[in-house]
Amino acid sequence: MTVRFFDSKKRIMVRVITAVLAIALLTGTYSVSAMAAGLTQIDASTFRKTPDVTTVHIGSDVTDITPGAFKCLMKLKSITVSENNPFYASYSNCLYNKDMTELLCFPPGLDGAMIPSSVTSIGEYALTGVGGKLKDDIRAVIKNQADANLKLEDVPGAHFIHTKYGVKWREADGTYTEPDTELKKLVASVIEACTSENMTQSIQLENCFNYLVGLSSYERDNEVPVGNWTGAYAKDMLLEGKGNCYKYAAAFAYIAKGLGYDAKVCTGTVLSSLGGKTPHSWTEVKVNETWYIFDAEMQDAKGSGYYKQTYSSYPAKPLEKEAALSVNY
Repeated sequence: MTVRFFDSKKRIMVRVITAVLAIALLTGTYSVSAMAAGLTQIDASTFRKTPDVTTVHIGSDVTDITPGAFKCLMKLKSITVSENNPFYASYSNCLYNKDMTELLCFPPGLDGAMIPSSVTSIGEYALTGVGGKLKDDIRAVIKNQADANLKLEDVPGAHFIHTKYGVKWREADGTYTEPDTELKKLVASVIEACTSENMTQSIQLENCFNYLVGLSSYERDNEVPVGNWTGAYAKDMLLEGKGNCYKYAAAFAYIAKGLGYDAKVCTGTVLSSLGGKTPHSWTEVKVNETWYIFDAEMQDAKGSGYYKQTYSSYPAKPLEKEAALSVNY
């Protein structure tokens, strides 16, 4: 079942029912009072005797919903929340915390929903009763969103990071050092120029890709590099601002590695505009658990379409890989 993304700035409008938890049953509708002296908490005992509930509306007076509060409602299809509730929110029939960062309940009777892009975690028992394939899809979507929302300070391993003293190199053990090689200094200057500390890791990657494309120009060189060439080619590209596909690919691979991603420089062939195949080089970057193509030289030549592609979606396919060189500082 498809789980789709949506703009986190959107808000669903619901009818406000102050201090009332409205419950729609298969056989009819009734209300449970949620006055200050009555129901302000919802827990597993609330619905113990009403397992056929299909819809729940949470009023503004409800202040606490315990984990597993809805786990006995296997027919539940919809949860809505009063806009005036200061602690909880709903979207697309699901329950979230007010900031919509945590999924608290995906109704087991629901066969699909739109998940806000701000959601990065799943609460305990939130997926109770949800079918296996749909449950896997929901987990995958939210994991991808969590990874996409990572700030560099939360990314493990050695990489560059913004500090109040400029971009520094952070070792895997958390210690900070000045960039100590010419290549590190060049990459740090790119990161400094086009990113900021409040950007996520993924936004910094995209900004650096666009900056490299805008900064650089193509210079034909038909020589195919051999040996341990990636570092020298990256340095030349960042110093001179011009080069062939091998230099574009090497430069972006070291930028991506500097932002905490695993990266490779790939070589092989691509479809030639004159027909047949021609030698080519591009970058692969591992995002979450998937390797994607980032082709800065083709982006520069064509204008768009070569950021974060797969081998099936790459516009100038067939792109055929013959070798891949991992980069490290």
